[in-house]
Parts: sequence; C-alpha cells; structure tokens
Amino acid sequence: MTTKVKAVTFKDVMGNLDGKGDMDCSHKGLTSLEGCPEEVEGNFNCSGNLLTTLDGAPHKVGGDFFCSDNQLTSIEGTPDDVDNFDCSHNLLTSLAGAPKNVQGDFDCNNNRLTSLTGIPKRVKGNFDCSANLLTTLEGGPHKVGGDFSCSDNQLTTLEGSPHEVIDFDCSHNRLTSLDGGPDDVRGDFDCSNNLLTSLVGAPDFVVGDFSCAGNQLTSLKGGPVEVYGNFDCSNHQLISLKGAPKEVGGYFNCSGNQLSSLRGTPQEVGDFNCSNNQLTSFDGIPDKIQGHFDCSRNLLATLKGAPKKVKGDFNCANNELTSLKGSPKKVKGIFNCSGNPLTTLDGALKKVGGDFICGEHAGVFTEEQVRAVCTIKGNYIDISFLP
Repeated sequence: MTTKVKAVTFKDVMGNLDGKGDMDCSHKGLTSLEGCPEEVEGNFNCSGNLLTTLDGAPHKVGGDFFCSDNQLTSIEGTPDDVDNFDCSHNLLTSLAGAPKNVQGDFDCNNNRLTSLTGIPKRVKGNFDCSANLLTTLEGGPHKVGGDFSCSDNQLTTLEGSPHEVIDFDCSHNRLTSLDGGPDDVRGDFDCSNNLLTSLVGAPDFVVGDFSCAGNQLTSLKGGPVEVYGNFDCSNHQLISLKGAPKEVGGYFNCSGNQLSSLRGTPQEVGDFNCSNNQLTSFDGIPDKIQGHFDCSRNLLATLKGAPKKVKGDFNCANNELTSLKGSPKKVKGIFNCSGNPLTTLDGALKKVGGDFICGEHAGVFTEEQVRAVCTIKGNYIDISFLP
C-alpha cells in the first residue's frame, strides 16, 4: 500500500515573509513552495525537501538559488538571473527552464539528464554535470570561468566542451578519444577510467595534474608535452614511455604496465613510481628524483643505475635481487628490500633515515648484521616475523 505524502507548503512552515535578506527553507519537509514571496533580496535555499516542482518559487532572487536534494522532475519556474545555481541530486531529465544568466557556479550533477540543452551558454564559475546519463556534451556551456566536470556519465565524445577551463574532469565515461576536449586547461586534467587507447586530443600543456590511469593505453603519444603537476599513466598496457611529457613538475607514476624500459621519462620528477612492470634495469630513469622512488615488483636482478641519493623512501621489494650492489648510498626515508632472494647485504647503502625493511630472503640476516653495514635512524623490520 502506497503511503500518501502529507502536503506541507512553504506558508505552513515559514509563515508570511516579505523576502528581505536571505531565505532558507531547506530540510523542512516541504512538498510545495506555495506562499513564497515573489522576490527575495538575497539567497534562496529550498534544498533537502520533498518538492517535485518549483511552482510558487520566487520569480526574482538577488543571490543564489539552491533546490538540490529534492524530487524535482522539472526546474521550470526558476528565476532568470542568479548568482550560483544548484539543482543537483534530483530526478531531472531536462534542464528546460534553467536560469538564463548564472554569475557563479552551475551544478546539475546526480540527475537523469540525457542532454544539456537549456542551460546558459556562459557560466562564470564552475560547471558540474557529473553522474548523469549524458552521451554527449552538445548543448553545454561554450564558456566556463572555472572547473568543468562531466565525469561518471556515458560519454563517447568530448565534442561540445568549452575551449578553456581551469580543472577538467571527464573520468569514468566511455571515451575512446580526447578529441573535442578543451585546448587550454589551467588546472588539473582527469581522463582516467575510460576506454582510451591513445592520448591524441589531449591539451599540450596542463598547469595542474594529468591523470589518464585505468584506461587501455598502449602508447602515450599525443599526450601533453608539459605537465606542471603530477602525471599518472598507471595501470595500462604500456610497453614504452615514448610520448610521455618532457617536463613534469610533480610525481610521475607509470606503475602497473608492461614496461621493460624507462626510456622516455622526464629528466626531473618529484616522486617516481615504476612498480609492477617488467623492468630488468634502470635504463632511462629520470636524472633527478626529488621524492620517493618505488621500483618494487619488477624483474630487477641489480640496482645498478639507481640514484646515489634518494630524498624520500626507496622501495625495491619483490624483485630478483641477490645483493644490494648499485643501491643508493643514502636514503632519507624508508628503505624496503623485502621479498628478494638476497644472499648478501653487500652494496653501496650507507645511511637510511627511516626504517629498514627486509625479510623473506634466500639468506638470513640479523639486525646486528644490517646495522653493521649501514647507519639506520629508524626501526629494523623483518617482515618474516610479522603476523
């Protein structure tokens, strides 16, 4: 038996108001905006109610208009001019009736939209249409002054994207190409978890982070030339890093691929993660690594070519090392060589600023033996004795 929802109007809860200042009737159990003043000088917030329509809403608002977290199937009745507009988390299938002028952010995420038709062509702040049912961005704003998020849809193309944005997030879609995406990204660019086999169409320069993790890339060709933040191309089918950015200002993560060589990496990076590949040597590693270095779970039989000094942690666990020859002389952070068939501790390592992690070797080494070889400021941890 269906329970009938009791009608609760704006007037029932809020009484007679004159519309001066801000008006907040959120989370009041309203089923109707009947009784609202026609004009509100400040912000209007009716989010978190049981509204299915905006009938009775103010015709004019001097600030923001929030109607998120209701059961709206239409936004007909919204004012033409607002500062920020939020109609997210409703049941909308269309944006017909949306404000014509939005001075700030426009948020329509988590609805059932299949089209962006109806929204203003220019949004001065951020635009978020993520978590809908969109297959195209046609009809979306031509200009966005802030971030643009279209993640978690069913997009197969980026045609219709604005040319210039700050952050751009098109992750978790069905994209096979980045053609049609923005030319100028002044923040982060996230195209992770799509069906990309190529980065053709990506912007040449990304001021923030660039993430293309979790796709089906076999090549980095066509990707950005310079990334001033972090670069993540992990968990693909890459056999080569040719086409990688020439400059990366943050960390570089190429873990979880099928790499047998590191040729193509930038000359200088922050943290460097090349774990879970098929590397047998450090041929092609960056000249300067400013942070952590993770080369675990490869096929390395030697550490020859490793940097002399590591400013963060150094992880060479689960390789095929029988000695520590070629290891860094100094590691400021944690040193982890566990899970290798080590028979000797001979090597270049002289100083570890953090913990020394070992165990599950071909030989057995005591803490006294390890501390006799190098100075360890942290703890000695043998994973063989861990529960």
